[in-house]
Order: sequence, then structure tokens, then C-alpha cells
Amino acid sequence: METQRLMQALQLKRDAYVWMQFNSAANGDAVLIVAGVYLFWWIVAGVGSLGGLPFLRAGVFAIPEFLSLFISGAFAWILGSAAVYAISTFIFEARINFGTIVPITGYAHAPLALVPIVGLLRLPVGAAIIFLGIWSAAMMVTGFQSNLDMTQERAIGSALTAMFVWFLLVAIPGFG
Repeated sequence: METQRLMQALQLKRDAYVWMQFNSAANGDAVLIVAGVYLFWWIVAGVGSLGGLPFLRAGVFAIPEFLSLFISGAFAWILGSAAVYAISTFIFEARINFGTIVPITGYAHAPLALVPIVGLLRLPVGAAIIFLGIWSAAMMVTGFQSNLDMTQERAIGSALTAMFVWFLLVAIPGFG
């Protein structure tokens, strides 16, 4: 995996997104990032009791809830990418490739790896998800503007749509 590209993406540097556009390995890296985020959540949960995270029940690690979060997180990533594709194609009438969106939204999962650390520090997890969600959305906006030639307004709308879909599929369906 290209950790240099991940660091550039986290810093909202355009070079990382241009690399994603021209390198087929970006899709595989995005899969690793999304899986790694939820795996990291599981590892940290195994180390300490993380209050406020959806896969803990009364301080006990709950495997069914974790598996549900893991599956819904991956599913939300793909559906969030599909929502961006649908908006771009049918509303904005842009000619884009679905494969261009997937790595951008996958890399945007990286800040969410910090959520369990916030839980360990006993800080408000909800506030952290909002802050880290804004960071993720900013990563998507940068990528959409760079790789999909979107205006800033359309990129923001697309990123917020992807975040909304992710939130619906991860945060609302019975967790917590």
C-alpha cells in the first residue's frame, strides 16, 4: 500500500488524488483502508473498554455487533460511492467512471480510524465522528474536484451525500 499517498490524501494534497486517477492499485489500497479502519476499531476495542462505540455492550465486546458494523461500513462505502456516481451522472450530467469514485471515498475513510482512540480517551465519540466526518468530506471534495472536474459546490454536495449514506448505513441501523 502507498502510505505516502495516504498521508498526502489526509493532508488534502492534490497529488494523491491525481495518483489515484492514474493508478489501478488505488482501488486495492482503498479496500485495505476501509477494512483497516474497522479492523483497527476491533483491535482497540479488544485492548480497552470503549464506551460509546456500537460494538460494545455494557463494556463487553459484542462480536455480532462488530461484524454488523464491519459489513455495513463496507456496504456503506460502496453505496456512498454509488450515490456520488448517480448524482454526478443523472443530476450533474457528468460523464464519469464509477471506478474513479471508489478510491476517493475509500481513502476518505482513513480519518475514521481515530474514532476508537477518542473512545479510549473518554472524549465524546459523537463529536469526534462529526469532526472526522468533516475531514473525510474535505478529502472527498478535494478528490472530486481533482479527478472528476467538479465545481466546488458540486463536490461538496457529492461528498455530503456520500457521508449521509455512510451515516445512514453505519450509525442508524440499531447500533449504540
